[in-house]
Amino acid sequence: MTNWRTTGLALMAGMMIGLPAHALAYGDGTPDEQPPAEELPCDAAGLRGAAYGLCIAYCEANDCEIQPDKTACDRLRANYAKLTGEDLFPCDKGGPAIQ
Repeated sequence: MTNWRTTGLALMAGMMIGLPAHALAYGDGTPDEQPPAEELPCDAAGLRGAAYGLCIAYCEANDCEIQPDKTACDRLRANYAKLTGEDLFPCDKGGPAIQ
């Protein structure tokens, strides 16, 4: 009986310690510490289809406006330029005007 009580108390203590860490981790994991679901430059620009997907990958998932030297960012930028004729994404400084 004592083993069950000790195990239960240990599990309860572990959950109490782990909850604040989970709450503080919100937004971590991306360079700008803002979850992609809360970023809006691609939505605000009114992009559709493949251009929208490339914008999400560049601006929100990879945060290339903060760290543009990544190989993935170069490829995304090249594909976006080929598709839209624009050199910059909406999240880039000096990018296309957001409507």
